[in-house]
Amino acid sequence: MRKYGLKYGLGLIAVLSLIACSHKEVFFEFHSIKNAIWDRSEKAVFEVNIKDNAKPFAISLEVRSNNDYPFRNIWLFVDFKTPGSTIRTDTVSADLADIYGKWYGKGISLYSLSIPYEPHFLFPDTGTYSYTIRQGMRENPLIGISDIGLKVSEKTGK
Repeated sequence: MRKYGLKYGLGLIAVLSLIACSHKEVFFEFHSIKNAIWDRSEKAVFEVNIKDNAKPFAISLEVRSNNDYPFRNIWLFVDFKTPGSTIRTDTVSADLADIYGKWYGKGISLYSLSIPYEPHFLFPDTGTYSYTIRQGMRENPLIGISDIGLKVSEKTGK
C-alpha cells in the first residue's frame, strides 16, 4: 500500500510541475513549402502581434521534414524585425536526426520537430513583430522540408 502511495504522490508532483510551468500559445503558424522543395529565395514570413510585453515568451521554430531530406541537420537564417524597424539576423543550426539516421521529433514518414529559438524572451514593446525564416543550407533547392513554422507562447508560472 505504501509503495503505491509514493508512486502516485510522485506522479501528482510531476503533473503539478508541468501545470505550474505551462505555456499559453499566442501565435502558432506554418508556411507550407510546395512539393517539399525549398528554394533559397523562398522566405517564410510570420507577423506576430504582441499586446502585452510585460511577460516572458518562449519562441520556437517548427520544422516538418520527410524521409527525402538528405541531411541530419539544418541551418536556418532568421530575420527578426521590431515595430520600430530594427532588424536582427540570427543563424540557427539544429539536428533533425541522430548520427545513425534516426529522426528526432514526432511522426512516421513526416517528422515534426520544435527547435527552441528564444526560450525566455521579453519583447521590448507592444506591436507587430516580423520573423522571416530562410534555409541556409549549401544545397539549393533543399529537398525534404515540407513546412516551416513559428510558435510564440506566453510563459506562465515559474
